[in-house]
Amino acid sequence: MGEALDRPEAGEDIAWLHVQRGPSVFIHLNGQRDCPEVVVDDDLTSMATVRVPIDLPTDWIETHRHLLGFVLSAWDDHLSPE
Repeated sequence: MGEALDRPEAGEDIAWLHVQRGPSVFIHLNGQRDCPEVVVDDDLTSMATVRVPIDLPTDWIETHRHLLGFVLSAWDDHLSPE
């Protein structure tokens, strides 16, 4: 579940919902304005692309790893096989 945090930490872009039949969401570490950006690409339905430059704090990945730990701990009983 931490792959979404592992890839940017390793300097790699990441894609969520990268499917043929709907919008795709990407995080590009070096976007068009030489800063990270979130890109939502909906070629099929609206034929629109939205790019939002973001300024992430240096501890963003560490903070979200900590938050992910809380979420996984809270949902552990629901995610574990019975």
